[in-house]
Amino acid sequence: MRITSYFRTWRNRTTLGKQLSRVLSLLLFLLLIPLLLYFQTAQSRVNLAHEAAAVERVLALEAVRLEDYIAELGDYSLQLRNDSGFMGLLSREGELDYARQRTVESALRMLYYSRDDIEWMELYLVKSRAAFRIESARRKVLPLTYRPPEALDDHDAFIAGPNYLSIRPEAAGFVRVTRTIIDSPRTTPLAVVRFLADSSIPDAMARSHAENGEKLYLFSPEGVSLTRNGDEAAVLAALEAGDTALGGRKDRCMLAGFHGQTGLTLAVLKPIALINAALGHYSAVTTVLVALALGLGLLLLEAAIRLFTQPVRDLARRMQDVGRGALREKDGVRDGGGQLGLSAEANHMLAGISVLMDRSHVSELNARAARLAALEAQTNPHFLFNTLQAIATEAILAGDDKVYRMVTALAALMRYTIRGGNLVKLSTELEIVEKYLRLQKSRFGERLEYAFDVDDRLRDADVPKLGLLALAENSVEHGMGGDVEAVRLGIRCRVEGDSAVIRVEDDGAGIPPERMAEIRAMLDRDDAVVTRNIGLCNLAARLRLLYGGAARVAIESDPAPERRTVVSMIIPMEVLQDAQGADRG
Repeated sequence: MRITSYFRTWRNRTTLGKQLSRVLSLLLFLLLIPLLLYFQTAQSRVNLAHEAAAVERVLALEAVRLEDYIAELGDYSLQLRNDSGFMGLLSREGELDYARQRTVESALRMLYYSRDDIEWMELYLVKSRAAFRIESARRKVLPLTYRPPEALDDHDAFIAGPNYLSIRPEAAGFVRVTRTIIDSPRTTPLAVVRFLADSSIPDAMARSHAENGEKLYLFSPEGVSLTRNGDEAAVLAALEAGDTALGGRKDRCMLAGFHGQTGLTLAVLKPIALINAALGHYSAVTTVLVALALGLGLLLLEAAIRLFTQPVRDLARRMQDVGRGALREKDGVRDGGGQLGLSAEANHMLAGISVLMDRSHVSELNARAARLAALEAQTNPHFLFNTLQAIATEAILAGDDKVYRMVTALAALMRYTIRGGNLVKLSTELEIVEKYLRLQKSRFGERLEYAFDVDDRLRDADVPKLGLLALAENSVEHGMGGDVEAVRLGIRCRVEGDSAVIRVEDDGAGIPPERMAEIRAMLDRDDAVVTRNIGLCNLAARLRLLYGGAARVAIESDPAPERRTVVSMIIPMEVLQDAQGADRG
């Protein structure tokens, strides 16, 4: 209700041009904002798709690089076969003497130092049952407890692998390579070479991705993580599920993966906020441009509206002149091409106003004459009231309480009817109606019964003076007609829906259908010539005047044998509240 009232006040105080400008501006704003958000969302999806494709291409190249590196390690593990001296002593049985041991250590040292990405290297000589190890921490060859090839933990892998070679990812470094040197063309193992390649290559890849705000993940075919970036389990699970994003609402990241031919899996996580950083700048620029375009469009829109509503503003100024009494019919509004036909309609309206003003002047003179006559007639009620007071006094002296109550009620009714004002409290009207019904009860005795049913919310409401009394009088007068032996009268005042309904119901003589049609026709007309039911027609006319046509009188009647007649005043609560400040008796 408050919002409706505020909107009505704004509408009444704002010109038509400004109303159109504000409404169209709001519609334009509501149209542009969703479009802008849609384009930003669509551009974000395009950015993610392009970035994912680019990262997948990079991962494919890096997978090829890793696979080439692994193949290079396999070739490196076979270099000892090129040393003829080393290969010559591998076939000799028995323990190694000092010279042979120095030869083996020299070959192992040369192989180890030929690369800088080897963490440690081990050599197992099968026929000599000797083992040696060299690692980056000590930088020298040390003897190692010998274990036969079948006792090594990856024996099955390098025996089953092609060329007696096993390359397995290792979490402590990068990959562990095991190569069996055999007695060709026989397949008798002569020696086993094992070494661990460090993570320098994947670390270099990870640093390259980190410069772009990305995280690189590397997984073995068995699902072992070869990097230590955190969230490895979540990344691997997302890859297996085919997801393209990972993280919460604020730290959401794009996920791109690639599976190499050797079984290695590479994956990259990149924050979506970083991908859309450029889009944010683009969105800000776009927003500024849209705001400028919107502002310019609103200015042009307001200028166009002012141009098109100029005839309406001219008409408004002309009506203000009319309000000040300047009824110059020839100075009408110029339409600029006949737009809306304002000039002709305004001039026609002004001519009609002049005629109405003449009639109003005559009516005012008649009303003054009627008021003078009413003032002259006010002396007669004073004489009548004094007479009724004298009768009431005599009734008290004679001990006739019934006559006293009747005379007192009659005096109260007469004072109430001649008192000025258009509106009274419903509670006051109910008191007068009850006095009237008591008088009628004294007249008809047991033939008349009545009851009240009043909603407390309406007791303080202002209603038309004598309205309910007119309904009650009509019910008593017409209900007791004919051969009716007794009448039960019910007065109900209720709030039904959004209206106040003041209803008088009786089970008296009823109204014939043809008479009902005649009464309803008179109630709906302002200019009907009334010879009967004057009270109802007068009440209907007063309701139209008091409430601007929003209130009405309704009548219903059932034919014999029910003989039920209901006459109601129906007043919307909104206009009933608006009329609270009207003149009250």
